[in-house]
Amino acid sequence: MKLIHGFIAEDPFYDDAHFPKGFNKSGNFTIAESELLTQLGKRLFMLEQGFSKPENAVEEQFVQFCKTQLEGELEGQNKVELLWAKYKKLTKFKSFHSLNGHTSN
Repeated sequence: MKLIHGFIAEDPFYDDAHFPKGFNKSGNFTIAESELLTQLGKRLFMLEQGFSKPENAVEEQFVQFCKTQLEGELEGQNKVELLWAKYKKLTKFKSFHSLNGHTSN
């Protein structure tokens, strides 16, 4: 079992739906952030969604962060939480408003 920043490393994480060319080529993440997200993203996703149980205090803190982040109460306390908040912000659905209004007579 390999730990990275207190989290159990799982298989590499890719989000082809939002970042089809990868995290490092998206322009949204630094090289270090993209590597960390690739290494830990799957575990973070599993913890956030409740598919995995926290194995240590760091993971328990992350789960608590995810629950309270929805309410805007808790800011990220470490590098991984800040990165996950950044990822979630970038992948959140953005509404699209068009100013094109064509009326026909």
